[in-house]
Amino acid sequence: LENRAVSLAAKAAMILTYYKIKDDLSDKGFLGRIRAVLLLPFASSARKKALSSGEEAKKIDLCAAKMIEEQRAVEAKKSSLSDEAAEPTAKFLSEIISLGGNEENKRILERFGYLLGRYIYLCDALDDLEDDIKKGNYNPFIFGGEKAVSEAKAVLFMTTAELSDDLELLELDKYKEIVENTICLGLTAEVERIISKKGGEENG
Repeated sequence: LENRAVSLAAKAAMILTYYKIKDDLSDKGFLGRIRAVLLLPFASSARKKALSSGEEAKKIDLCAAKMIEEQRAVEAKKSSLSDEAAEPTAKFLSEIISLGGNEENKRILERFGYLLGRYIYLCDALDDLEDDIKKGNYNPFIFGGEKAVSEAKAVLFMTTAELSDDLELLELDKYKEIVENTICLGLTAEVERIISKKGGEENG
């Protein structure tokens, strides 16, 4: 089971890298597009290798393509709803993480993956907020004005709390303490770090 989980993670990484680089061809500036053009053949080769490994990789590929398409739609309409903006990433991780489970814990893993995907997207958006404002990039928190940071903090803490609740429903044999510390303490600490950094930037 452990080797299968590692294999799934590796396949997902190769496939996601391909779609990220492909997406950069249209999203990035001139230098970013040049970099994407140079890297795309290598990423494409890695993706093909992953896809040749079986049906799970093909499912990951379909989910990744769908995530990119849905994310583009959200950004095109400039949604101010953080949950809507995070939905594509949340659904993607829900699908991928549940692949590594069995029938007994599949639904728990689906919800856990969904929440983790939402956390990752929103935490990254909060961390990049100032840069996105300067560069004119899409960020759902831009539309929140002065309340954006406090609202983002509240949403993220609610997400980490539910993640901790879902974690208690999973029976972890190996790495239990590491996983619990990461989810219950590490994710919250990362939000606090970002908020603290923003406070320092404002004071500076």
